[in-house]
Amino acid sequence: MYLRLFYIVIALFCICSCNNAPRKTDALNLKSKAANKKAPTDTVTKKPRPVFGYRFVISGDFDGDGKPEKLIERFHDGITDKETNKFYEADYDYSHNMAFKRKTHSFLECDKPSVNRLEINSGGSFGLLYLKNEGDLNGDGNDEVSYVTNNADWSSLNSYTILTYKHGKWNTLYWFPIWEWQLPPLPEAANAYGIAGIDQIVVIKSDTTNQRLLKELVAFKGLAKKISNKKLQIIYRSPEISEDTIIVNLKDRHPKL
Repeated sequence: MYLRLFYIVIALFCICSCNNAPRKTDALNLKSKAANKKAPTDTVTKKPRPVFGYRFVISGDFDGDGKPEKLIERFHDGITDKETNKFYEADYDYSHNMAFKRKTHSFLECDKPSVNRLEINSGGSFGLLYLKNEGDLNGDGNDEVSYVTNNADWSSLNSYTILTYKHGKWNTLYWFPIWEWQLPPLPEAANAYGIAGIDQIVVIKSDTTNQRLLKELVAFKGLAKKISNKKLQIIYRSPEISEDTIIVNLKDRHPKL
């Protein structure tokens, strides 16, 4: 009898304890109510963080006077005409739309005033994907410059343009089609490519990773190599296969497309 009474007491104690304990669903509801009270301040959408983006700087004798000068990449807000960020820490659509909304403007500025600046792109651009001093490719005494624009679009198709500076003007010496993924990724913010083209812009916050990417970018030899004053070897996007290496004549201006 005493044993039966003992079990009854234990059972009643457990029932009371269970009824008084806070249930999981109640706790979630309380948390939800607390969150709802803070909703007017906590749920305000934060503005995407601006990401400055990498800027190219190259040196060379671009005007053929025997003295070196620098070409510096500039990226301006077209409305304020001031240096601005290239990207935002957000989805690709946001950075893309802001490039057009801000009417971004990209150009190369020389530290020598007598060398005219090189216009790259006005609106719909993230500046440059690549810039290189190619050396004197045609034997005229000037260093030639190659560049690839970072277009605000979803395509991985692009062009590798080689320019020469003559009589106060930048002129196209040669150009050829490429895939953007043929180029090394940029430090700080790089394009990520999928099957259909650009998937997103990856913001790189690690200093170690950015330093490694910078070294790889500087070490990259480009997609054009001098064979003679009249010929180049290029690695390009060919009509037949995805990527091919051929020798071309500078006089042709571009390969057979």
